[in-house]
Amino acid sequence: MVSSIIVARMLGITAFGEFTMIQSTVGLFGTFAGLGLGITATKYVAELRETDPVRCGRVMGLILMVATVGGLVAGAALVFFAPWMATNTLAAPKLASLLRAGSLLVLFSTLQGVYSGALGGFEAFKRVAHVNWMGAVLGTPLLVVCTLAGGLKGAVWGNVIQIALGCVIGHLALAMEAAKRSVRLSYALDWSDCHILWRFSLPAFLSSTLFGPVNWFCNTYLANQNQGYQEVALTNAAGQWRNFLIFLPATMTTVLVPMFSNLYHAGNRAEFEKLLRRNMVINVGVSLALSVPIALFATTIMNWYGPGFRRGVPVFLITVFGTALTAAGNLFSRAMQATGRAWIEMTFSALWAVALIVGSLLLVPSYKAVGLVSAHLIAAFALVVWQWLLVRRIFTRGGTVPVRLGGTEPAGSR
Repeated sequence: MVSSIIVARMLGITAFGEFTMIQSTVGLFGTFAGLGLGITATKYVAELRETDPVRCGRVMGLILMVATVGGLVAGAALVFFAPWMATNTLAAPKLASLLRAGSLLVLFSTLQGVYSGALGGFEAFKRVAHVNWMGAVLGTPLLVVCTLAGGLKGAVWGNVIQIALGCVIGHLALAMEAAKRSVRLSYALDWSDCHILWRFSLPAFLSSTLFGPVNWFCNTYLANQNQGYQEVALTNAAGQWRNFLIFLPATMTTVLVPMFSNLYHAGNRAEFEKLLRRNMVINVGVSLALSVPIALFATTIMNWYGPGFRRGVPVFLITVFGTALTAAGNLFSRAMQATGRAWIEMTFSALWAVALIVGSLLLVPSYKAVGLVSAHLIAAFALVVWQWLLVRRIFTRGGTVPVRLGGTEPAGSR
């Protein structure tokens, strides 16, 4: 977040908007490369690390191989399509060479996601913290220095170096954690393990392919409006603070995935529901507790980004107050994934995508960045409602008490 403020001041509002669209486009191709493998690694490492360490190492090797192939293929596709996309979708032909440079991010970010997911499956959260901290401490100055030296081009290459460095650190951390748990990473392919890709990775991938491309489509639609890249810059600046606010709830949610998985597959549904209810209160509460004081300084914060950003205060406020819905949605999603109902989770994403696209098409032409973040808010609210109703229904059918956001249960329910 700090580096984004510095980079925005260095580049100016228009170039920062272009940098945002490069990152968004790279993220689009990274979605197809990722194949839902990060959450797959978390789930299956959590389930197998103690019961079948040999298979655990084999599954990790399979996921890493698939991630490498997917990253290389998607990166090559970005290199090939970069000129066409820069001209016909981003309305900025000059960005073609920078999109090609960013193609390296596709591979590195895909592998980094798998490393983080596998470490989460081991519940090695202290090691995850070390990986993230080292990546930030070493990578952020590199990004700033590269931007200072090369402007927009330097920012793109600095981003590539930053993610590549994080990838190396993640690989070393996973190797050490696996050795500590007596899990031997193996690249020997066993076809009996490949059903994991169909039963869990495919629906998780399809779900993520909705989020990435739909976000990219909406950002591109905004960029093609009058002064669109400036409007994109405003949404990115506000988005940095949304990421900051959601960081703690999202981290707690990631921690919960292996716990949910172990509880559910051990048949301990009561504890599963109890954990879900308590963390719903904690996640939403933390988001609101952080959002309110930060919203009071909205004008000051947007001024930090440089000239032209102050008019993005309404964008900032809408984004900040939407983080509580995002926190709730993330928790429901992780709970559903831990139960193995990844195909149902995909329906959540599809409904969210429809709501966001329709909202953007209706609101962006008239309200620009305010319209886009408002569409995000509407889609997030609809998503949480759908998720809550489906989670209640699933647990009711399973013979347990429905999940209640308030944490109360009917008398004599157990």
